[in-house]
Amino acid sequence: MERPLRVAVIGTGMGRYHMKEFVESPNVKLAAVCDLNREEAVYFGREYGAERILTDVEELWEVPNLNAISIAVPNYLHAPIAIEALRRGLHVLCEKPMATTLQEAKEMVATANEQNKRLMIGMSQRFKPESLALRGMVERGELGEVYYARGTWIRRRGVPVIHFSSGGSMGRGSWFVDKDKAGGGALFDIGVHMFDLTWWLMGNPRPVSVSASSYRNLWNKEFERRGVPYDVDELSSALVRFEDGVTAFFDVSWAANQDNEINVRVFGTEAGLQVYPPVVYSEPRWGELHSDKVEIKEIEAGLTPRRHFVDCIRDPEKHMIASGQECLNVMAVLDAVQRSAVSGREVEVDL
Repeated sequence: MERPLRVAVIGTGMGRYHMKEFVESPNVKLAAVCDLNREEAVYFGREYGAERILTDVEELWEVPNLNAISIAVPNYLHAPIAIEALRRGLHVLCEKPMATTLQEAKEMVATANEQNKRLMIGMSQRFKPESLALRGMVERGELGEVYYARGTWIRRRGVPVIHFSSGGSMGRGSWFVDKDKAGGGALFDIGVHMFDLTWWLMGNPRPVSVSASSYRNLWNKEFERRGVPYDVDELSSALVRFEDGVTAFFDVSWAANQDNEINVRVFGTEAGLQVYPPVVYSEPRWGELHSDKVEIKEIEAGLTPRRHFVDCIRDPEKHMIASGQECLNVMAVLDAVQRSAVSGREVEVDL
């Protein structure tokens, strides 16, 4: 039997889910858990059988025979930790977004290539069973020529600090609403997921230009009352143009005077799809429009980001879902959204 793969998890917010999936993967050992919050590090380290419990990331580099790390810390720490780990010969799984800037993301990919190590980004929406099933249909050409897509994620009330528990796994910490530490607001928190899933289900066309707008209108007074700086987008929307005239529109919001909504729709010449619930709408049959619920296979229901990351480390030739190289496209679009929203005009995507 091959040696157990030794993995460390940094961060106990979303990181608690990383730990769970790693220890449920065959022949994987949780070598260390690291978090500034020692109480949480101890709690989750014990729950998932970590060999070491650390509060300083520098101590990670001393963990013996470490193979990989999983990063689930505030966005501004993604790039420096990932780059250092790659330089030390470790494979890296990093939570979304890759980094706070496109330049940082490019440096991460360049370092992974130099060190010949795997770099994967936690685009978890791709790993939902319905997403995997629909992507398979796109890859098989069942939609025909994809020409347009639309993605929406609207929270009626879902602003970090205001609407999330400080001890929960999501939206905790004032860094979420600090542009220097988060990179962006709703755009970098849920917009990264929404654009990525939309783009991936289109078959990854090359983005060319973006026309976007951003708003921060509803919670300024409440943050001011609390004395918490708030300088990120609350709502962002964008029209993305790809090569060959293909386009996509996506909008995301942490808070809106609207109902909650999340969905992706992809338009093709032979069929179209939506993700929630997974349905494919095809050409008329026998004079009637036809739609089918998508069948979810067992293999699709069992695939998780962390399990896939482990498999890709063990098999260097395995195609990686959401590789750092691929996800540079997503970061480039987010960067263009911000530049377009500030300038008030369409801008080119920097790839």
